[in-house]
Amino acid sequence: MTSEHTVELATLRFEGKRFEGHALDVECTQELLAYRTLVLECAKELWRRENPKRMRLPKRFDDGFRLEFDKVLPGSAALPLRRVRDVVQVEFEFGDEFDEAAALIDQAISAADRDELLPERLPSNVVPLFREFGRTMRPEETLFVRSGRSTTEAVYGERARRRLAEWVDPTFEDTVSLVGEVRMANVGPGSFKLQLPDGGPLIDGRFDGSHEFVVLEALRNHRSAQLRVEGVAEFSTRDRQMRRIVRVDRVEVALHSTATFDESAKPIWEELTSIGQGAPAGTWDTVPDDLSTRIDEVVYGATSERR
Repeated sequence: MTSEHTVELATLRFEGKRFEGHALDVECTQELLAYRTLVLECAKELWRRENPKRMRLPKRFDDGFRLEFDKVLPGSAALPLRRVRDVVQVEFEFGDEFDEAAALIDQAISAADRDELLPERLPSNVVPLFREFGRTMRPEETLFVRSGRSTTEAVYGERARRRLAEWVDPTFEDTVSLVGEVRMANVGPGSFKLQLPDGGPLIDGRFDGSHEFVVLEALRNHRSAQLRVEGVAEFSTRDRQMRRIVRVDRVEVALHSTATFDESAKPIWEELTSIGQGAPAGTWDTVPDDLSTRIDEVVYGATSERR
């Protein structure tokens, strides 16, 4: 018989009038199922990242993730969730993906509550699953989540739930004014690719017929010129990075660099005069006085004779 033991995964604490006397409303058991799904899907993606050469998850990965609780603690109703593991899981396949997943969910909830960016390691496919987590909670109620790796609770209240619901929508739009190098342009569909400076991303964009000439001019002279674009771009709500330019309102060609005139700089003729005056005595005696008209003969003809 395979032996089993349990390890702490997380504690979910429900606070509100319904949970006074550390009683759990039956409806709220749905939150336990939603939380299990969050941890499981996050753990799957973390495992895939650590094992890029493996085509499939280990056998029983889903079935092997079992959660249980055997008590409801005070304040108002706190449920310590324990993960059931057998000897095979402990010794071989599973590692700590589930523990890390629970910690990442804590971090995501805390980030939402503080209106910060989501943790970079949180898989993007997990974010929509927050739709189901907290669905039975009322506006005045709060769900506190603490993974086994954390000493503090993540506050999953109305603000965090609303913020995560906004993040589920993957993009938002905003006005932009940017300059980049045109790397590609198609006349038919009116599309182009703009390389942002300093190693920035390659951004897709669309333009209409009124902007065609300027875009193609920037492409033709892309080594010496850039394209300045004003319009609307789409951004990811996850990391707030630009994804594409959805509308171009104005374009113009801009040079890579623009020379500026320094009025305090010494004129070139004065520089040359200074160099000439600084040469040793007799240096200029051997220079022909008609060098400007006999440059080919003096320079190239003399060289040919020596050869």
